[in-house]
Amino acid sequence: MEIRHLKSFKTIVDLGGFGRAAVHLGYAQSSITAHIQAIEKTLGSPLFNKLGKKLVLTETGENFLPHATEILRIYELSTEDQNENDIPTGNLTIGAPESLTVYQLLPIIKEYNQLYPEVDISLKAANGDVLCNYLRSGDIDVAILLENPSNNHSDLIINTLSYEPMTLIQPPIIRDNDKNTILFTQQGCSYRSTFEDYLTQNNIPKKSVLEFSSIEAIKQLVINGMGMSLLPKFAVKSEVNAGQLNATHLEDRTITTLLAYHKNKWVSPALKVFISLLNEQSKENM
Repeated sequence: MEIRHLKSFKTIVDLGGFGRAAVHLGYAQSSITAHIQAIEKTLGSPLFNKLGKKLVLTETGENFLPHATEILRIYELSTEDQNENDIPTGNLTIGAPESLTVYQLLPIIKEYNQLYPEVDISLKAANGDVLCNYLRSGDIDVAILLENPSNNHSDLIINTLSYEPMTLIQPPIIRDNDKNTILFTQQGCSYRSTFEDYLTQNNIPKKSVLEFSSIEAIKQLVINGMGMSLLPKFAVKSEVNAGQLNATHLEDRTITTLLAYHKNKWVSPALKVFISLLNEQSKENM
C-alpha cells in the first residue's frame, strides 16, 4: 500500500467516482482501479459497493477512511516541513587545512552558528588527498582544499573559491650578515612546494632549513629574526600591518582555494547554506 493508493481512495470518496478521481489525479481509470485493488488486497475486504449508479463505502471503507485521511495529513505536513521550511538542523562536519581553519574559516563558522544555532559543526584538520579520502568515507561532509589534489578525483565535485596571493616574510629589520635560514611548512604542504619553487627560480641558497607544522611558530621565528618564509597573505596580514614582519607580496604566486564534496552527497539545508556563506566570503576577499 502506497501514498498514491491512499490519495486515489480519498479522491474517489471526495468526488464520488473512479472516473472523476482519474481525471482529477491525471491517472488512467485502470490505474485508479489498480490502486484500490492494492488497498483491498492488504485489508482483505472491498472498500466500495456499487448500488446502481451510486458508489457507496463498505463497512471496511468507512472504517479505513479516517485512517487514510490522517496518514495523508501527516504526509502532507512532513513534506511541507521539508520543502518549505528547510531550516538547517543536524550535524555538519568540515575538513580543512589548519591554516585555512584558523585564518579564514573561523569567522564564517561564527556567523553560521549565529544564523543557524540548531546545526552542530565539527572540524577535521587535514591536507589535500587525505581530505578527499575523508569525503569518500563519509567522515566529513565538505572539504576546503589548497591547490588541486594530486590524483584524479572524478567522484568529487570540486569548485574554485579564490586565488590566495603568497607573501615572502622576513624579520622587521634585515641585516646583511643574516644567514638565509629557510622556515618551511611540512612536506606535502602547498605552501612549501610554492616556496621551494620560488627559492630555486631566484637562486636563493638554503644555508639552513627548519621545518614546522605550525604557521604561528614560523611567524614568531621570523619576527624574532630566525629566518624567512613564504606564507599566504591572509595568514600574515595582521603582523605585517603591525610592522612586525617585513613583507613582499608576490601577486604572481597564488594558492588556489577549492571547495569539494562527494558528487553523490545529498546537499542538505545545513550544507547548502554553508556553501553559500563560503562563496559570499570568497567573493568579498577576491
